[in-house]
Amino acid sequence: MDYHVMDYHTVIKRMETFMSKFDGDYSDWYIGITKDLNEGLFQVHNVEETGIWISFGADTDEVAKKVEKYFLDKKTDGNPKELEENTRIVYIYKKKFNTTP
Repeated sequence: MDYHVMDYHTVIKRMETFMSKFDGDYSDWYIGITKDLNEGLFQVHNVEETGIWISFGADTDEVAKKVEKYFLDKKTDGNPKELEENTRIVYIYKKKFNTTP
């Protein structure tokens, strides 16, 4: 999947705009970063392709990690790991009964 890469503030703004369209708090969402959206979102977390989720490409690995930290600090669920090279896809999804978590 090709991504138009975005800076820190643009990713934050777009994710928050998306989240505001749905009921709930930050804790109802899960934030993550990955190299492979298919694996990270659909296989690991069991998110449905038609579910409530969005993803963006960050300018750099460090920007992706910084976006993740921003949402974790807001009490969004997540599982931060050591930063790996080329991990620039940032995703967020609304947790449901069938997602992990």
